[in-house]
Amino acid sequence: MIRFAVALAVAALASLLPQAAAANDTARAGLAAAAASAKKWQSDAALVSVSTLAADASGRAAKWDYLFHSPKATQGYSVEIKGGKIAGTLEVRPHVKDPVGQEFVDSGQAMAEAKKNGLVLKGKAAMSLIVMGQATAKPGPYWSVVGGYDTNDVSVVLEGRTGKFAYSQRCLEHRAHGAASRIRHSGSGCTVVRC
Repeated sequence: MIRFAVALAVAALASLLPQAAAANDTARAGLAAAAASAKKWQSDAALVSVSTLAADASGRAAKWDYLFHSPKATQGYSVEIKGGKIAGTLEVRPHVKDPVGQEFVDSGQAMAEAKKNGLVLKGKAAMSLIVMGQATAKPGPYWSVVGGYDTNDVSVVLEGRTGKFAYSQRCLEHRAHGAASRIRHSGSGCTVVRC
């Protein structure tokens, strides 16, 4: 009887402890599960974006979001992966439609290349893989790795298929109320004047 009471007390205390955080994974780790869910939703679903707001210095995050588009259904489908499992799905308006494809460098390689090209992390980084066209030398999938939003923080853009450096941006003046950025083009890169 005493053993049962002790076991019950230990179990009660354990339930009060914070749950262990989900294991951090790279962007590619959850892709197969997200794609399978999207194909069940619509057979023509194509990957259009991969993102996280909380990548660590190795390009891993506890949660990744995968966005798909179905031309047939004219809808989008968001799949959230946490700890290697689907944590949620949602049908959304199709604000992004251009497929990034399945052949892209993983987030770990993208983060390493971004750091080689001036990215300095002060905490977690926002990372997104999306098709860009007007702000790049050639349209296609690109990784955007954001080091922060304060004055002098750097963001780096890399070609999605190769991981090759495309350009970087530096926040020269932080504006508190989310005002739009103005970009000054200079040589091989761009400098954000306000962010």
